[in-house]
Amino acid sequence: MKVWLAMTFVLSAWVQAARCQAFISKEQEIQMSMDIRNLVANSFDEDGLRFLVPGIIRLCFHDCVIICDGCIDTRRKVQGGNNGLANTWLPLKKLYNKYENICSRADFFALACTVTSDYAAERGEQEGLCVPTPGVVPNDCRTNMEILWGRRTCAVPQLVTPVRNIPNANEDPYKWFGENMDMTPREAVCLMGSHTLGKLRSNETGFSGDYTPQMDVLSNEFFTMMASGTSWKQHKKNVVIDEFPQTRVNSDMMLMYDLGKLRQHGEAECLIEPLPKKKKEKHCKKQPHWAIVEEMAADNKAFIACFGAAMNKMMRNGYKEGELVPTGQIIPPPLPDTTPAPGTAQPGPSPPVPPPRRPARRPARRNRNKKSRRKQKSKGRKRNRLQLVGNPAPTPRPPAGPLSLLTNLLSI
Repeated sequence: MKVWLAMTFVLSAWVQAARCQAFISKEQEIQMSMDIRNLVANSFDEDGLRFLVPGIIRLCFHDCVIICDGCIDTRRKVQGGNNGLANTWLPLKKLYNKYENICSRADFFALACTVTSDYAAERGEQEGLCVPTPGVVPNDCRTNMEILWGRRTCAVPQLVTPVRNIPNANEDPYKWFGENMDMTPREAVCLMGSHTLGKLRSNETGFSGDYTPQMDVLSNEFFTMMASGTSWKQHKKNVVIDEFPQTRVNSDMMLMYDLGKLRQHGEAECLIEPLPKKKKEKHCKKQPHWAIVEEMAADNKAFIACFGAAMNKMMRNGYKEGELVPTGQIIPPPLPDTTPAPGTAQPGPSPPVPPPRRPARRPARRNRNKKSRRKQKSKGRKRNRLQLVGNPAPTPRPPAGPLSLLTNLLSI
């Protein structure tokens, strides 16, 4: 039964890949982008929040762990980090059914992420949080992310593939982004800036609270509140560092502070603010990359540009150079995958080939006959005498001089 289901999923993926176009025109890109934008702008939750803005960014991030393949496992028991993403995928799925013959689901996720990021940046421009520089093209208050095609939708569902390593609230963001997405510390800070969108819901993440007051606007407000010196206090029960009504979790504060070894339930061994009053308490030291947070807090345009560049890199995760192409170019066939399967050991360098061994010389067989040994010795002595007689040592010639010349004359 399981084999039949796996074959069915593989066959359906092949059929979908065959139906997708090998060429995306500019008109098709514009039409899909407009439909996604209208869906994002007109989708509200019970709190009046445009929930697809943070939802699509989170969906795209979780999809691009390991490789951007358009597959998300939303089952809570298998992968709790994807809780709540079904609420984002269901409205997107209805729209994707309209374009499933044009592009892969992985490409549709990436396009939705690009359109949503630009829409959230535009909302910040409307709110006066960013003022475009006159005469600068493209608009420096937008993310200006690239649109590429050629991503492949996974052939089998995530339930039969290894669970993706979705980060939790207690992981070091610098370490996680560096190991899983090859991100620099600066790129990791900019991607964490997406927490300026949305809110924490206890049924999805285990925490509750708002990151920023404006939850559907992309800006550097997430960093300005962290760098402003506001008093953040960690609550032992819910492992949240907050100054009501805004909330931060441990991974957020690790962008600026070294929380040390976390205790049980994620409690830090040091205090951020206020300064410790007891002798046993100590103040958290700043991270080596804390200056990046302050840089983003001081310049909103720098953050938006850095966020767009980091998102571009994230949405290429798992693909080689030349596999993804811009709009209007023919999508190349997938390159052969030479990476080993998860859990298999990578072959190391082959050992050096030793030089060919020379055959061992066989020792001469010793003749046990005493008479024959005596004959061999006598022959050897005669041979040595002949060599000495046949090659006598040359007589030394006297040095040239007046005496030798006189001797030569007298001999004549």
